[in-house]
Order: sequence, then structure tokens, then C-alpha cells
Amino acid sequence: MAERRATRQLKAREKARARTAERRQREQQLEDLATAWFAAEDEIADKESAAEEKIRKYTEKVRREVNKETGNLREQMTDVVGKMLTLTGVRSVAERLGVAEALVREIKASLDGATSASVGPGSPSSAVPPSRSVPVVEIPAAADGSAGLSS
Repeated sequence: MAERRATRQLKAREKARARTAERRQREQQLEDLATAWFAAEDEIADKESAAEEKIRKYTEKVRREVNKETGNLREQMTDVVGKMLTLTGVRSVAERLGVAEALVREIKASLDGATSASVGPGSPSSAVPPSRSVPVVEIPAAADGSAGLSS
């Protein structure tokens, strides 16, 4: 009987060990799968971060290009306003362009400031016409996207 009892206990232990081994194996599989999940999650975060950095750099590059291009156009607009002011007054120019008089006055002041700064009274360069280094004045874009110019 003692032998039967020992055999039963031995079989019970083997059965318990087998079940424990199955659970350990399942737990190991679950841990491995969770590890794969977190590794993929980290890789996604890294790729998204790298993509955001590329987007930021590209956006800066495009903004620099646009600012350079629009800067030249804004200088042209300032020159146009200056030429118009030689033909008519501030109010007329503002009405014709559909912009505020304050903006036209600001452009006029910048043009007057550039002219007086480049050629002072009694300076040796007063016989030489000033170069067109006019400061750029920001002109707000019209609601229709025409940049404040109308035809």
C-alpha cells in the first residue's frame, strides 16, 4: 500500500510539474509577444519622431524660400506705392489699392526715411542719385489672396 501511495504521489507530482511547465511556457510566449509589441511601439515612435524632424526642416526651407521670393515682391509693391505717391496723394493711393491709408503712410514714411538717410544735405554724395535700398514694408494680403494689388 505504501508503494501504491508513493506511485500516486509520484504521478501527481509529474502531473503538477507538467501543468506548471505548460503555464511557464505560455507565460514565456506571452512575455515574448509583449516584448515584440513594445519593440514595435518604440520603433514606430522613433520613425514618427524622425518624420516630424524631416517635416520641420523641410517647412523651414520652404518658408525661407517663400520669404525670399515674397520679399522681392514686397519691395516691388513698395516701389509701386512710391511711384503712385509721386502722381497722387495718400488717400487716393489707398483707395485705388484697397488698403488702409495708415499702411500707405507707413510705406511713404519708410521711403522718405530711406531717401533722407541715404542723401543728407551738404553731403558729398548729394549729387549722386540714391540707390534703391528701400526697407521692405509688410503689406497684409487681401482676403481674396491677391496680396493687396488689384487690376
